[in-house]
Amino acid sequence: MSVILHNAQVMVEGKSSQYRLVSLMRLPVASGAKVFNEAVLYHEHQSLRVAWHSETVDSRLTHGSLVSVVWGMNTSANDDGGCLRIGGLELLDKPNPGLNIFLTVPTPWVTDRTSIQRAAALWEQLSCPFQHLLNSVLWDGGRFYRYVTGPVSTADDLRAIGGNFRQTVATAERAALLTSGQHDVSTSIVITAAFLLNAGKADDFHRSADGYALSERGYWIGGQYTILEWLAVARSEVIVPEEQYIALVHTLIAARGRAEHAQSIEAAILGVANRLKEIQKIQDLVEGERCTSK
Repeated sequence: MSVILHNAQVMVEGKSSQYRLVSLMRLPVASGAKVFNEAVLYHEHQSLRVAWHSETVDSRLTHGSLVSVVWGMNTSANDDGGCLRIGGLELLDKPNPGLNIFLTVPTPWVTDRTSIQRAAALWEQLSCPFQHLLNSVLWDGGRFYRYVTGPVSTADDLRAIGGNFRQTVATAERAALLTSGQHDVSTSIVITAAFLLNAGKADDFHRSADGYALSERGYWIGGQYTILEWLAVARSEVIVPEEQYIALVHTLIAARGRAEHAQSIEAAILGVANRLKEIQKIQDLVEGERCTSK
């Protein structure tokens, strides 16, 4: 199927695409027997504005959730609104191992599309089990939103959205580069650990009148332990060999210098990449002060 909507500036090819639900409007039909639904869907390769009728309200469909389109037999453009008429939306409540989750980040969430493209390219380097595991950890729409938009610390400016994600991508790229030529190193473990090292910070902060403040979880637990909780839950949904899972958890712990015994080479690489991030932050700060003083 190929449907082109010039007003909506979208093209649909095939029937298998999955999307991020950006917005959803529901209105009662005049007869009162059905509900009219209109939604905006996002994927890096295409965005859609769709409309459909339903018997009831599906409360599971919320802002930020991942959905698949139910293509109706008579899928067509709605002349008066420029919407694509569909059969409905289905919530993707289980992580899909084949979906590059970074290609579902809407532009309003992250305007720096370069960082999204870089993250998506790193995801493609992972083995299937780790692609599935990372998707599982980040599958919840609210958590994923906080992951890509959250701060590094309470010192971050409210206007500087996504500082933690930008640093995460840079660290993952450095770590991947350090694995080059190392045949006895698991690139998948290193990159996945880099994506998850500070992922728990997504729940460490909340916005306040004075800027970012620590959440209750951030104050009492901290992101370094939150991510271990998320991983334990995600593993129940994903098949990852025991040896590789242990190596991943070890890398997350040991990269912070908290290994009980020996440190794996993956943990050493991630630790170096993470420290290089701190050095870069200092260099950027010094350079900023120099520019200010001129």
